[in-house]
Amino acid sequence: MRHDGRVIRYVVTSPLSLARLLWWYGEDVLWARALVLAPETVALLSEDFAALLAHPEEIARLWPSPPPDAYLLIPTIGELEGEPRPAARRQRRRSALPLALDVEEEKRWRDPQLEAVAWMVDRMSGAPDSHIEPSERPRLQGRWAAW
Repeated sequence: MRHDGRVIRYVVTSPLSLARLLWWYGEDVLWARALVLAPETVALLSEDFAALLAHPEEIARLWPSPPPDAYLLIPTIGELEGEPRPAARRQRRRSALPLALDVEEEKRWRDPQLEAVAWMVDRMSGAPDSHIEPSERPRLQGRWAAW
């Protein structure tokens, strides 16, 4: 996928953001497990997220008429269960998040877990050591993308 004329190779997110998505899409057992994923695991998933984002036909093979977040959900479920699959719900829940997941946006951008994932993806991608905080990076659908 391209964003601002660049090919996206990694989509960086945090365990908290993945847990929030799993809860919204009805994965009541998996969201708590996602919340404690190691930053190393999420960094490794960042390439899978970008690959699915770039190839929606792959998503559609697993999940006909998928929601916009499917490129994050499918690899995360695969990591937690051993096999990728669609989430339990096709649309996001509208009810209030559990307290453990109810974190305001700016705090999520300053999450130490997100910072750890971002640093690891920088190392994986060969990016120079710029030490740009995740909150200062360009955002793509509530996340940021590395090129």
